[in-house]
Amino acid sequence: MNMSKTTVPLLEVTVRRDANTITPVTVAPYELTILKNMFGKENVTEGDAVGVIEVEAEAEHERLAAKYGFEKVAKVYGDDDGERLAELVQKAAVRAERASAKRAEKSEKADAPEV
Repeated sequence: MNMSKTTVPLLEVTVRRDANTITPVTVAPYELTILKNMFGKENVTEGDAVGVIEVEAEAEHERLAAKYGFEKVAKVYGDDDGERLAELVQKAAVRAERASAKRAEKSEKADAPEV
C-alpha cells in the first residue's frame, strides 16, 4: 500500500487534568475529539495553530491507538480500521491549505504598491 504524506496543522491545546494540573500539548485538530472525550470538553482549551506536521492518513489510527489506547480510539473514531480518521486527516489538511492560501493572499495585498 502506498502511503502518501499529508500536511495537517498543529494546535496548541491546554488540558486541565485536575484542579492543580494543566498540561499544554500540541496536537492535530482531529485529536481534540479524543482529548475532550477523555478529559471532558470543558477541560480542553483550543489555542492557536503553531505549525504543521506531515502524517500518513492511513497510519494515524495506529499512531493514536499507541498514544491513547485502541479502545479509546475505536470509541471516538470508530472501529473501521482508521477509515473515518483518515477522512478527518484529509479534511484537516484541506482546511490548512485554505487558511494558508488566505494568509498568502492577504500578504500579497499588503505588499502590493498603492496606486
